[in-house]
Amino acid sequence: SLSMAKETNLREELGLVRPLRLFRDRQFVLALVAGCGVSVLVAGMSSVADSSGVSLTLLQAFSLVLWYPVLEELLFRGALQGLFSTTAFGQRVLMGLSLANVLTAVLFTLLHLVYRADPLAWLVFFPGLVFGYFRDRHGSILGPVILHSAYNACLIPGWYLFS
Repeated sequence: SLSMAKETNLREELGLVRPLRLFRDRQFVLALVAGCGVSVLVAGMSSVADSSGVSLTLLQAFSLVLWYPVLEELLFRGALQGLFSTTAFGQRVLMGLSLANVLTAVLFTLLHLVYRADPLAWLVFFPGLVFGYFRDRHGSILGPVILHSAYNACLIPGWYLFS
């Protein structure tokens, strides 16, 4: 029926579909492992720059690792990148990345700059590109949610190891 087709198109546009063989994608596994390592190092750099120490409540840690990644990926890689990728501009490719991805990563970075003014906040542009790459590659936001959650989770040991 027509309403079922519209619902399917909307789910696909938002990336609310199950990716096939995500963990068999060597690039995805490499992005997961490498990104986690980089997250520990970046957290360590921010801890050295801010000597006040780290103190996270359980709710803050849970939000950092689960809520923020899910909500941000729904908004950025799901809604925005999905919308941008339906335009001729967004479908253009620059150095292997869709312009929908690049524009979404810029907006993702600007959001983070709203509540973090330090220079390290600019670095979220790069994971934003990685999240968007896998959104384009698999047509799903599940990969970006997993990467985002893992990267955020790896910030925590970095903060504590280097503070």
